[in-house]
Amino acid sequence: MATFAKPENALKRAEELIHVGQKQSALQALHDLITSKRYRSWQKPLEKIMMKYVELCVDLRKGRFAKDGLIQYRIVCQQVNVSSLEDVIKHFMQLSNEKAEQAKSQVEALEDALDVEDLEADKRPEDLMLSFVSGEKGKDRSDKEVVTPWFKFLWETYRTVLEILRNNSKLEALYAMTAHRAFQFCKQYKRTTEFRRLCEIIRNHLANLNKYRDQRDRPDLTAPESLQLYLDTRVEQLKVATELSLWQEAFRSVEDIHGLMTMVKKMPKPSILVVYYAKLTEIFWISDSHLYHAYAWLKLFNLQKSYNKNLSQKDLQLIASSVLLAALSVSPYDKKYGAFETENEKERNMRLSNLVNFSLDNKRENREMVCYPNCL
Repeated sequence: MATFAKPENALKRAEELIHVGQKQSALQALHDLITSKRYRSWQKPLEKIMMKYVELCVDLRKGRFAKDGLIQYRIVCQQVNVSSLEDVIKHFMQLSNEKAEQAKSQVEALEDALDVEDLEADKRPEDLMLSFVSGEKGKDRSDKEVVTPWFKFLWETYRTVLEILRNNSKLEALYAMTAHRAFQFCKQYKRTTEFRRLCEIIRNHLANLNKYRDQRDRPDLTAPESLQLYLDTRVEQLKVATELSLWQEAFRSVEDIHGLMTMVKKMPKPSILVVYYAKLTEIFWISDSHLYHAYAWLKLFNLQKSYNKNLSQKDLQLIASSVLLAALSVSPYDKKYGAFETENEKERNMRLSNLVNFSLDNKRENREMVCYPNCL
């Protein structure tokens, strides 16, 4: 492990190693300096070192090195210069995203180059044999060899950054921005598995925030700015879930939003509530919860009528028509469960009614509640 009298010397040594093609050695030299106990107070040269460090981590796809270095840098500068940490993290995410886009463009260009007029010359014998043995087409192999490693690294980048920024009031704006970027990544590339994991990661972060209330620099959800950031993140999560047709995850996202509103006992902005109830109409319709679907439409109508001054009379009439049609679609009796409602269905109805602030009497039978007088 090399020691340097000044941080600038480590950066100079790393650049020399890069110049002779030894990027791994350069990364190790910078890693040793960043994790050294000698440099635990922030100074300007450390920012330049971190910029070069994350560049090497991205070039070599060393996610673990990136995480270690960023954790150490957070310790160094979170009390004195948070903006420096933000700049380094933004640079890290930008580089990772650019590499993924470059890999994708490279594969697309390769596919275009193979799109020739002579069909007999389109495939080389070795390509045909390889596709016969592996069962994969050329594009599938290119994606797996070129694109997939960079997409995996980009996903790992988002996870790393969210872990580093979580539950810190000084970093919550950057945390929200990273979550939004990760949602867009999942949406753009139809990454449903990663989206579910992302939702669970964010859900666990909020659970830990409520669990460890004595944590230093803990975000205060009663502060309007913090609450808005958390709500905006959940609303974006809800939008992407519905666009990916992940209805179970969409329902959980709605419960997350409702839980936040209940926790802080503050009414969010009307724009948030409009999206909330609009998405509820979709979720309840998909799940055949027609009574709650009608109530969600009614809530949406009341919100638009009260707060949306730019809404035309024609649009308001369309929403009113949707309310009426939703109410008429409610069955006047219980077709599914016979004479007695099961405990699971009672619990489900309580959960759904809470989401639309509909008071449900648990002692009454389902056939009494799901009727025209209750929704008209």
